[in-house]
Amino acid sequence: MTASFYLLLAIGLLGAFDVLYFHIYRCRLHLRPECRREVLWHTVRHLVYALQFLWVPHLRFHGAALLLLAVLYAADVFVAWADVWEERDSRAPQGGLPRGEYFMHVVLSLLVGLYLMSTLHAVWPDRLLPTALHVAPPDVPVALRAFMTLMGVVALGTFAHDLHRWLSRSATREATAPEPMARRVVVEALIPAPVERVWERSQQPELHTGWDLRFSQIRYLPEQDARGFHLMEYRTRLGFGLEVAGWGRYLQNAPLVRSTFEFGSEDPKSLITRGRGAWLYERRPEGTFFKTVFDYETRHGVVGELLDFYLFRPVMQLATEWSFETLRRWCAGDEHAVAHRRSRWRFLCFFLARSLGWKPEPSAARSWLGSGRAPTLTPPGTHSPAEVLP
Repeated sequence: MTASFYLLLAIGLLGAFDVLYFHIYRCRLHLRPECRREVLWHTVRHLVYALQFLWVPHLRFHGAALLLLAVLYAADVFVAWADVWEERDSRAPQGGLPRGEYFMHVVLSLLVGLYLMSTLHAVWPDRLLPTALHVAPPDVPVALRAFMTLMGVVALGTFAHDLHRWLSRSATREATAPEPMARRVVVEALIPAPVERVWERSQQPELHTGWDLRFSQIRYLPEQDARGFHLMEYRTRLGFGLEVAGWGRYLQNAPLVRSTFEFGSEDPKSLITRGRGAWLYERRPEGTFFKTVFDYETRHGVVGELLDFYLFRPVMQLATEWSFETLRRWCAGDEHAVAHRRSRWRFLCFFLARSLGWKPEPSAARSWLGSGRAPTLTPPGTHSPAEVLP
């Protein structure tokens, strides 16, 4: 099974690039209603390949147990055929497959054919053995076997995540998808505290850094712009002695109501080059409605865009949600909230849980990526912070 192992490894790596770059980043299939059935076949394929990534590095099937492999590979062939059949209609509004993706599919088809032939050649003699399932790793480095096992776990998690999302959308019968290019970070919370307290704890740097996980230090600089606003310096400790520095300045500031701001960084370790955002404060009978909407540009070209799309922006979204929830609890009277929730390990557990579909309690802060023009807690007639962003 050594040849089969290396062929499957190549298929897995190329397939991951195909999914991440073409399916998600470039074509935005998960955001297009006409591509929902194609996305469903991709979801099923995640499960089919997860099982292959998990058995090839570790197991051998003997005798009648080979029927399990026959079913698995038959499912693989059927899903591939169904996907190709569905692509013709689902990609028509986009003008068909991009040339790069078409070439990728041709290469993958050749590799899959070689992989199936190699696997059949390797397991064919095992049909004569007594029915059994044995631990018999192929003759490959342990690190590569561990890596393929990790690929299987990731593919299995992706299958569970995508299936949950697909079923949720089917249950609610969504008629439209989110705006493909609207990826502003939007976070809101209904805080049971007066707006004066929320304003103070979010506008004073020494209080702000207490609850906001994204920053380790914020300070006003002596320099002022033409309107008298002080420039601000942001610092975030990444660990292992690394630190990222950035700057910020107000664009507008209406105390207890709204502040809009601009931010950026010249630090090459920062993915953010420049961005803009807004904070909205509104009195409510229940306390204070507090919301932010922000967006930014990235550095490092396509690599930076891909890193932002798949990792950095989701982390920023959920780190802001986590921080808003910390502020909500603190303003509501939980004096231990700040110290308890500054732990990045706790945030990591929260990030993984939210990424897998866990929903926080209804009263907690909430977040999403979108335009910011469809707030869930803002009553009719209220302006969204997104409306003040350029």
